[in-house]
Amino acid sequence: MDLSSEPRPQRVLIVRLGAIGDVVNALTVAAALKDRDPGVHVGWLVHPLARPLVEGNPAVDRVHVLPRKGMFAALRGLRKELRGESYDLVIDLQRMLKSAVLARMAGAPRVLGYDRSRCKEGAWMLYKERIPKGPKRAHMVEQYAEFARYLGCAGPVRHPLPPIPPEVDARAKQWLAPLGDQAPIAIHIGASKPENRWIPERYGDLIGTWRKQSSRGIVLTGGPGDRVDAALALQRWEGQPGFVDLVGRTDLHELMAVLSHCRAFVGCDTGPMHLAVALGQPVVALFGPADPLRTGPFGEVHRVVRQPPALVGAPLPPAEMKDVSVRDAANALKKIAEEGDDPR
Repeated sequence: MDLSSEPRPQRVLIVRLGAIGDVVNALTVAAALKDRDPGVHVGWLVHPLARPLVEGNPAVDRVHVLPRKGMFAALRGLRKELRGESYDLVIDLQRMLKSAVLARMAGAPRVLGYDRSRCKEGAWMLYKERIPKGPKRAHMVEQYAEFARYLGCAGPVRHPLPPIPPEVDARAKQWLAPLGDQAPIAIHIGASKPENRWIPERYGDLIGTWRKQSSRGIVLTGGPGDRVDAALALQRWEGQPGFVDLVGRTDLHELMAVLSHCRAFVGCDTGPMHLAVALGQPVVALFGPADPLRTGPFGEVHRVVRQPPALVGAPLPPAEMKDVSVRDAANALKKIAEEGDDPR
């Protein structure tokens, strides 16, 4: 579609409700719009969990929050709120029926979404415009970039994040102080999908391997639901120096602050992995059944550990997290942790 005669949108709403990693990667679209036209007004519709990523973000001017609880009761007020912003373009990056309905609810003259082959639940039928058909196995950042190119944005990909409040950064530094002057390794335990979770005891084995080859400390991160796995991982190392256990103790801003002071990140296919990428941390991503070509860490500096490996252009072979070895993870971590400059 030739958009050369189309006026540039001045008020754009992006619909990407969650999850954490998806919102982190989708923020590249907001950045592209701002880079092309700093005066464009960008709104974002999001669920509460990912709200801290867009609120205060320099690429987002207005945040609309759709609660998960009482969602239907909130729709009338949300419709009024969205229409009051007079958006001239809505971009649905969620590609589901719910998000497509919400996109239409804004009342914008243009509603842009994915092509039919990449939509779910018939969402494509509600779009007024669709990007051209593209590869389903392309990385999600590259798929989001298709929207930017469709709208005439040609700049490099970047992940904008909200600034870390000074008091939050100070708290993170205080937590990490026992680990000394070297920037630590962040090991994130857990993932939202059970099939993407590594065996907890293998994290403990990875810690043991790392301790033999480096004096650099380790900070464990994770959500409240990861405490049991963290206990299993740390059962041999509890009380020993060189560790800080923050599993279940950080909110999203605090996690950002902690990761910003780390040398590298190890974790599964989970939101904090993409957050680490956005913060510029080299990542070792542990993958099983998920496709790292679509949802792995974006960029060449990172390492994906998967057995059997995922090959570009080839069918994805079956894989399970139990096949991810400690040796492969440790070798990948050693490589990325020893490359480049230490940020601290």
